[in-house]
Amino acid sequence: MDSDKTVLRPRGSVSTSSPEGTGLHHGGTLTVGVLDPRGRVTASYTFARGFTAGRAGDNAIVIESELVSRHHLAVMWEGGHWWVHDLKSTNGVYVDGRPVVQRARLELPALVLVGSSGIQLRIEAVGSGAGMTAQAPSAAPGPGPLQASRVGPQPAESERRLSHEQLEARLLADAEDPGASEYTRIVRKVIREDRSRRSRRYRWVIWTLGALFLASAGFVYYQQTALSNARALAIDMFYDIKALEVSLSRADARVEESALLLDEMLQAAEQEKMRVDQERIRAERERIALEKQRLAQEMERLRRMKAKYQQYVQEANALRLRFPTAAQYEEELIARVARAFGESELELPGDFIAEVDKYIRIWQGSSRLKNGIANLEGKGYAPVVISALEKEGLPLHFIYLPLQESNYDNQAVGPETRHGIAKGAWQLLATTAQDYGLSPGPLAGTRDFDERDARFDFAAATRAAAKHLRRIYSTEAQASGLLVMASYNYGHGRVRSMIAEMPDNPRERNFWKFIQRFQLPKETYDYVFYIFAAAVIGEDPKHFGFTFNPPLVALR
Repeated sequence: MDSDKTVLRPRGSVSTSSPEGTGLHHGGTLTVGVLDPRGRVTASYTFARGFTAGRAGDNAIVIESELVSRHHLAVMWEGGHWWVHDLKSTNGVYVDGRPVVQRARLELPALVLVGSSGIQLRIEAVGSGAGMTAQAPSAAPGPGPLQASRVGPQPAESERRLSHEQLEARLLADAEDPGASEYTRIVRKVIREDRSRRSRRYRWVIWTLGALFLASAGFVYYQQTALSNARALAIDMFYDIKALEVSLSRADARVEESALLLDEMLQAAEQEKMRVDQERIRAERERIALEKQRLAQEMERLRRMKAKYQQYVQEANALRLRFPTAAQYEEELIARVARAFGESELELPGDFIAEVDKYIRIWQGSSRLKNGIANLEGKGYAPVVISALEKEGLPLHFIYLPLQESNYDNQAVGPETRHGIAKGAWQLLATTAQDYGLSPGPLAGTRDFDERDARFDFAAATRAAAKHLRRIYSTEAQASGLLVMASYNYGHGRVRSMIAEMPDNPRERNFWKFIQRFQLPKETYDYVFYIFAAAVIGEDPKHFGFTFNPPLVALR
């Protein structure tokens, strides 16, 4: 409440009986000056035994302020001393700046602050007396000189004529005016003591805040350093894993090729009834077996490295201060899918998440994803695709690639291009199909369905597509799943030549580096982001408003 609106209501008379149970005897006479929040005396009282103050009309001093309780405080003579009691007020009682807990002994003269109203009672002892009387308060003079009570020290006449600014300058000056009255000296003493107490409190607060600030700054510095170190360690391990993954994939392809050549040679020898060097064949088989054993050991090491990498990523994420929100959850799903496709989740470009979110919204506004997943589930394609991807050691999230190619329509036929006509759910060109042992059939050059075209055999086409993906994955794409998709979509064009311009190692040849260096053709850009966004939705379809079951959930 505004201090200028606080009303002190005088009482015509005050009961001479003491407050019940106080045992007041010869406490002397008290003079009480009531000071408004600006330090102006608005009323003066004289009491012989004690008094009460509060908002209710039955108090000796009535203070009409919303910040003052109905019965706020009482001053009583007890055991040879004056005491102030807090009558369970809402905003408390303070004596010379110190809070009163139930009661406090008064060392007169004293200033008693009434709660948070800013109103103070200046209490002084001026002798002894019996009986109890009270003077009605003088009319508040308004802004200007302080009006003192009619007993005790009073301002000099010269001081009464001072302006508010002059009086304030005299009271707050460093050096005391030799001509100042006793009243002014008392007020200056109270002000100095109050300043001293406040200064000590402020110093303590400043030191405390300073210590908290230093501790907080230290914690933030430690956290940022730890986060930076954990992140760098995780990124280094990620690319070590990718390099090993590429190496193992290439070695596995060589072993497989050697085994196939050996089988072909043996079959040819048997058909021609040729004599072969059995010792050489035995040695070749032993070499292939040892290489397979070495690859198995390296694959186990790769598995352990991936588990350790996951631990480093979790530690790095734990050091980030984040609050659980829907946006954060979607960001975590995007990071999870990036990791599944073989991309460094700790190096997601700043605008990548927003771009994925845009394509998620496009899927949400169309029925194509729902229909495509219905084909995947209804035709039992998921186990076939997962089996082929697992056999080739590829990310299982490539299961969403035929969604973008054909919506899992096994009889899909693409447009005629200078490279040929793509057919089947995986939209393989005739030349690509032949590379992996599929016969394109006599109608390969027309936009017709042909049951003799092996591209329309979903299981056979899926195995061929998986082999084709692995070749890209282990060679030009350097185990970058998103580069694999870009190359699969536009392998005969500019994309493959752009990839070839990049350094031949996973740290420098990956999708993040690619999109920083080159601009993808619009068709390929959409292709990659549609597949990635579908994979994110597939992690938790219900979160994004879809009702189908996550295609890969049973594998976790």
